Amino acid sequence: MNVEIMKGMRFMRDLVKNRKSQVRYCEKLSNGQSVHVYFWREKEFVSDRVVYVWNAAAIITDSRKKANNWKNHNRRGAKQEATGKAGLEGLKKALHIILQFRYRLKPNEYLFVVFDDEKRKNAYRWLERYGFMEFHKNGKLIAYGSFNPSIGQWAQKE
Repeated sequence: MNVEIMKGMRFMRDLVKNRKSQVRYCEKLSNGQSVHVYFWREKEFVSDRVVYVWNAAAIITDSRKKANNWKNHNRRGAKQEATGKAGLEGLKKALHIILQFRYRLKPNEYLFVVFDDEKRKNAYRWLERYGFMEFHKNGKLIAYGSFNPSIGQWAQKE
């Protein structure tokens, strides 16, 4: 495993302590806003096997409350847009958090980075450079996915 990534993992801490299937990370940006990266786990059945899929989504905004409303699809959050004005700084921090989280995955877990608009879809395209693959549903791109690179490859039915 990359030593630089391992050093960074010490600083990752779960902000949602009591929920094993939900994790939220928040980092301040130089302009006073914060990047919020959410991870939540869902159980899926693939080829008669149980697989856990961690979904990830990121938003840059000026308050935790706005970010939580957006993530939870609250009607107040639906009206609010991402107010991120940090440029590449926020995207780079979100990338760092996502790549660190990927190394925490177990053999039967996968990470999907999901998006709900064209702006995020285009921003997340850079994940392909780090080994993420496109996932389509009904011919439409819905997420970029990865496994823990230190463990192995995508699990195939034997």
